[in-house]
Amino acid sequence: EVEREEEGEAHFALDFQDDIIRNGVKLIYHKSPAGSSADPDWIQSTVKLFLRPGNCHGSSGSDSSSPHNNNNKRPTLAWAVLPVVSRMQIVGNFDSSEEAMWSSLGLLDVHTILIDENTEENGCSNSPDADGNTAPTTITGFFSVTANDGAVHVFEAPSARQRDYVVRGLKAVIARLAYNMVAGNADVIGEMFSEDAGALTGELPSLVTPWKALHGVTHSFLDQL
Repeated sequence: EVEREEEGEAHFALDFQDDIIRNGVKLIYHKSPAGSSADPDWIQSTVKLFLRPGNCHGSSGSDSSSPHNNNNKRPTLAWAVLPVVSRMQIVGNFDSSEEAMWSSLGLLDVHTILIDENTEENGCSNSPDADGNTAPTTITGFFSVTANDGAVHVFEAPSARQRDYVVRGLKAVIARLAYNMVAGNADVIGEMFSEDAGALTGELPSLVTPWKALHGVTHSFLDQL
């Protein structure tokens, strides 16, 4: 039974990974006001969240075989407002001239992903009103992604069900990637650094063997621990 559940979760992770790479996920991003801003209101933007596969390209000006080579680019979560996403999809890749319009977070730089735990399965939570009476409150699609450096990114899905799909998917993809990188499973390279995945982001296909690329990426990841 346990093996069946693990197999089902692995299939879900692969399906979600393919979906977020190819199609992205439409969300609302809530940006907190800057510390120096006189406006206390948060800024909401409709964005699409993608997973940008990594690459392990060498560079003519550096030792591409070094495990500490900065050209080892790990998979990254990237999001931008819809007009920028539309231009990317028309061109067929991430245009470097619009790189500044994208926000990003390394997939393995994610520390925690949280949702409101005070919820019931029926989509409502009970909270007291001003008179102390308990009344059902509709659950929203909010969730937060906290980075290793403490930065917090707040997203909102159109429904609690969609939120749960995204949160479960992100956790499954991150867990699977981290495990396989440490375990030395070269299949991760085929999924996250392949020619097909690279083409989706305008990256050239990897010019190194899967095992050589895995060696560099794994060491790059372990350097952060």
